[in-house]
Amino acid sequence: MKTKNKLQINFTYSRYNLRIKNPLDLYNEIVFYKRRNKEIEKNLQILKKRKATFELLFSVLIWISLIGVLTSTKVHAQFKPKDVSDLVFFVESANISESHHVATCESDFCLNHPNSESAIITEQYCDVSNSCGEGCVRRWLDQSDYMPSGGFNPPEYTSGRNFGQDDKEKPCYISNCINGKPCMRGGPAYGDDGMGNYKFKQDKYLEIEGADAISLTGAFSVFLLAKPADQTTTGDWSYFGLGAHYVTHKVSNNTIKLRVGNTVPPSPVVTITTPNAVLLNQWQLIEIHRDVSGNITSFINGVDTSVAGANSGIGTFKIGYLLSNFKTEASHGIVSMHGDVASFLIYNKKTSDSENINLRAYFDVNYLGNVLNTKRISSINMQIFPNPVQDYLELKIKKSKNFLDTSSEAYPVIYNVLGEEVSTSIEKTEKGDLISFYIQFNDNINSGFYFVNFGGDIVKLIKT
Repeated sequence: MKTKNKLQINFTYSRYNLRIKNPLDLYNEIVFYKRRNKEIEKNLQILKKRKATFELLFSVLIWISLIGVLTSTKVHAQFKPKDVSDLVFFVESANISESHHVATCESDFCLNHPNSESAIITEQYCDVSNSCGEGCVRRWLDQSDYMPSGGFNPPEYTSGRNFGQDDKEKPCYISNCINGKPCMRGGPAYGDDGMGNYKFKQDKYLEIEGADAISLTGAFSVFLLAKPADQTTTGDWSYFGLGAHYVTHKVSNNTIKLRVGNTVPPSPVVTITTPNAVLLNQWQLIEIHRDVSGNITSFINGVDTSVAGANSGIGTFKIGYLLSNFKTEASHGIVSMHGDVASFLIYNKKTSDSENINLRAYFDVNYLGNVLNTKRISSINMQIFPNPVQDYLELKIKKSKNFLDTSSEAYPVIYNVLGEEVSTSIEKTEKGDLISFYIQFNDNINSGFYFVNFGGDIVKLIKT
């Protein structure tokens, strides 16, 4: 035991002996390390300055890159009808709220409400039992930026023109009417007692509050997504209008007629579609376009149905009713449209060809289920990769002599199998005759089929 302790002491002593140095050597070593420490501190200061300079340079480069991206590419949100300028009025059935806009009250209090215009939705009358099984459309929200002088009345009325029906002639609400979306349905006066006597004298229709009525001066474009019914027994009927201003359907040959009223001399009634252009009991997108000279062109499901020389004159065209052009009481001699409507869209200009392509594509995929005969881009070479897609894809188009002159305004849109737009961010670059779109999905997308629509051309995508 003592030997072990002795060995430990000797070892310790020996270890400390190894560390003892000559005083002069120790001094020189201290001087060396002080000098070396100053050099390190100097280098650190230089590095700090370089770091600050680098950070500044990096920031400048980032900003230059961002400016370059913003000037050389366009980041485009998903297309909506509101993206087109000079929007005057826009309603679509996907924007009807069952809780805020659909009436279901059948009580005598609702029937005889002292102030139906101000009545809340639960006090709005609807003949559910005998006429409209799912309720009646009290209000249809206009998505335009129009500001009424009387203000809004939330939560039921929150935007655009005051459009709807507070009286008993409300159109029916149909929840699953077109591609899984609702619509509103017109119809004859209801409340028949079985002997031809009606409780209510007027057909179903919607109207814009008088002060908010639309006046279209000069050029305009109107889009109506509708399913006209066979009304041979009623005679000619009205799609929309206001008194002497109207768009009507001639039942004998299924043509559309237009008249601009209140002009001197009186304007003529103009046939604006070819015979049998309108198909009954089928959904179709009806377009009416007027240029600044009064020339009228029409399209149905993207097909040109115009009548050569059709001219309405350049007078102001007014719209205050949908499914009719006035009160529909028999004494007025007005018959309303008894079919279905899913959207009504109006611009105070003649929309361009490229805008029309985008608008048709919007209604086609969202409502018509990709059956619309949209205009195609001729002779294009569309390349999409990767396909199956990941969280992004790149679409390349090579221009040709037949490529749209207004292609700079066209952007691809992606939809799922339900016709719903998929949220994306799109960067567009052009180099020579090649246009490239880099499309980034904003949200994770599930496996399945998707569709990319560019100017009416639709390509199927697969997400694995």
